[in-house]
Amino acid sequence: MSFKRIEHTDIPNSELVKCIDLTSAALGSSIVAVSDEFFGKAENLISPASPIHKPDHFVDTGYWMDGWESKRHCRTHDWVIIKLGFPGSLSGFDIDTSYFIGNQASAASVEATFALDGEDVESKNTKWTTVLPKVDLPPNSHNVFVLSKSAPVCTHIRLNNIPDGGIARFRAYGNVNPILPKDPSDVIDLAFVGNGAKITQVSNQFYTPASNLLLPGRGVHMGDGWQTNRSRQPGNSDYVIIRLATKGHILKIELDTSHFKGNFPDKVTLQGTNSAEDIPPLGSKWTVLADNVETGPHGLFYFDSLVPKTAFTHVKLIIIPDGGLKRVRLWGVPEGGKIPTLPIKIPSLLNKPMMIAQPLTREDFAPYGDVIQASSGIAVTSANQGTAEKYHQVGQVINEFAKGRGRSHLSVFHCRPITEIPFTVKLLERHPYSSQAFIPMTDGRVRGYLVVVALNGEDDKPDMKTLKAFIASSTQGINYREGIWHHPMIALENETDFACLVHESGIPKDDCNEVDVEEVVVDIPGFHA
Repeated sequence: MSFKRIEHTDIPNSELVKCIDLTSAALGSSIVAVSDEFFGKAENLISPASPIHKPDHFVDTGYWMDGWESKRHCRTHDWVIIKLGFPGSLSGFDIDTSYFIGNQASAASVEATFALDGEDVESKNTKWTTVLPKVDLPPNSHNVFVLSKSAPVCTHIRLNNIPDGGIARFRAYGNVNPILPKDPSDVIDLAFVGNGAKITQVSNQFYTPASNLLLPGRGVHMGDGWQTNRSRQPGNSDYVIIRLATKGHILKIELDTSHFKGNFPDKVTLQGTNSAEDIPPLGSKWTVLADNVETGPHGLFYFDSLVPKTAFTHVKLIIIPDGGLKRVRLWGVPEGGKIPTLPIKIPSLLNKPMMIAQPLTREDFAPYGDVIQASSGIAVTSANQGTAEKYHQVGQVINEFAKGRGRSHLSVFHCRPITEIPFTVKLLERHPYSSQAFIPMTDGRVRGYLVVVALNGEDDKPDMKTLKAFIASSTQGINYREGIWHHPMIALENETDFACLVHESGIPKDDCNEVDVEEVVVDIPGFHA
C-alpha cells in the first residue's frame, strides 16, 4: 500500500484531520501481547497524553522513558499487538519517537487484521496484512504517514519495532466502522464515537480536545473532557459541531459535567441541521433542540429535545460563555425508526441510581476491610538477607466460627471480564464469620478490577446508603472484613486469576449469605467492556 510522509504540523491540512486515533486507550484500545517491554511498558504507546521527559530520572531497569522500549540486540524484531476499542478503517499513522535519542527504534512497520471475538490473534494462522511497510524512524520526532487510500476495516494492529528500541506514542488515524442495531427503532446514542459520530469543527479547545465529548465512560478527571479558556469578551460563546453517527431523531439530551466543579458552562444551547458535508456550509439553517439550558457542577443533566420529530445529521453544541463539559449523549432513533412514547427514559439506566467508581485507597476502604499492598504506612523490616522488604500486617485474617468449625481454605478464582460498562449491581454477598482476601495474579495485561462493598444495616441486610465502588489496580489485593457485604469478583477487560483466602465450615448458611438488592449502575472511568 502506497503512502506519503508529511510533517506533523501538516496534519490539519491532510486527510487525517477528519480521523480519530483508533488506538487511543480512551476508546478502550488495549495491549494484547508484546515481545519485550524491558525498559518501558507497551501500554504507554496508546496513552492519549503526550509523552513527557524526565532528565536524569532512573528506575531499576535504567533511564526512565515515557514510551515502549525493548531490550537491546534483538535478533529479529520486536512487536506489539493492539486491540482497537472499536473496529475501524485506517488512513494514517504517527510513530512518535519523542525524547528517544540514540535509543529509538531504527525503523517500524504496521500490520492489521480482523478477528472475531475469541479468536487468538497470536496464532500462526492469523492473517496479517501490511498497511505500512518498513519506514525509517529518526530520533525525537513525530513520524507521520498518510495512506493513499484507507486500509480495510480491522480489529487489531501489530506495530513492528525494527530491530528494537523505543517508541513514545503510536497513533493510528482512521474512522470507526460502527455496528448499529438491526432494528432502526432501537434508541441509541447518536453522538457516541463507538457508533460512528465524530467532531468536525470546534471554536476553542484551549485546554483539552472536543473529541473527548464523544468518548465512552465518564473519564477519570477534568483532563479528559472538553475545556475552553476563559473568555473576556462580553457575549462570548464557544461551540463544537458533531456529525451524528447516522441521521436521526434526537429525543433526549444528556450533558455530563463530571469533575467540572467550578468551570462548567453557565448556559448551553443545542441546534440541529442537515448536510452532506462533514462541516455544514455557512448559511445552513440551524434548528434549536435545547435553548439556554442550565447545568451545574460535577453531575448529569437531562433535557428533552424541542423537535423530536425532525431528523438531523449534525448538532452544534454551544456553551455560554465558556467552560468545560465531560461528555454529551444525544439519545434518539435513526431516521426511519419508530419514535417511542415521549418523553423517553435514559437507555440502560431507566431511573436506576448511579455512582462512579473511585480509585481504591486504604483510607477510603478502611470501613470495609484492608487494601493489601506495599505501602509506606505499614511497618517494614528487612528480610531475606537484605534482598527484600517485609510489609507487616497488611490485613487481618479473621476466623470467628464457634468451636473451631471454620477451616482455612486457599483457592484460585478464574474470573472472566464483565461485558457491559456501566455495570449494574444486582446482588451482594457476605461471609458472616470470616474475612475473605483476594489477591490478583496477573500476566501483565490486567490493569485493574472493580470492588463493590456495603456495610450491614439494622435489618441485617446491606445498607445501600453505604454502598461504595472502587477500582483496584493490578498491584492491590483486598481483604473483606467479616460480615461486610460485597459483590462477587468483577474482572475488567481481561480474564484474571485471584488467590483467595477464607475460612469455611461446610455449612452454606454460615459460610456465605447472598441477597438481591435494588439495582445500582456503576460507571468505571477509564475502562471499556
